[in-house]
Amino acid sequence: MNKSKHLRNILNHVISVVPNSPSLFSVNPKSDFTRNRKLSFETVIKNVICMEAGSLKDELLKLNDYSSFTPTSSAFVQARSKIKHDAFKTIFDTFNQKSLVTKTLKGYRLLAIDGTVLPIDNSFADEENSTKNQ
Repeated sequence: MNKSKHLRNILNHVISVVPNSPSLFSVNPKSDFTRNRKLSFETVIKNVICMEAGSLKDELLKLNDYSSFTPTSSAFVQARSKIKHDAFKTIFDTFNQKSLVTKTLKGYRLLAIDGTVLPIDNSFADEENSTKNQ
């Protein structure tokens, strides 16, 4: 198994364990996430972690493979508000403990590199650089 699959498995395991303690991570543990719904505790956590910078509606559609059974934005916001912030901190801390990497890059633990590109306008020229190029 490669490293990325191993880390994904660790994260999925940590996320699956957190709902076992609803009194610690739900706002109202006696009523929140007690019924079988489209948006379970685990699903909401995974969706929050996996969302990108698009609109909430577009992100939900993408995460649910553009299914007609995609939850509404309102349902997602309501479900998200039932989860305490401590759940995310616990997931983050537990994941870091379980994925301890002793190797570092310049003192930092490097887990992944994404393909983000920073668009820079190359038509802008400042005085210092434009005079040297002429």
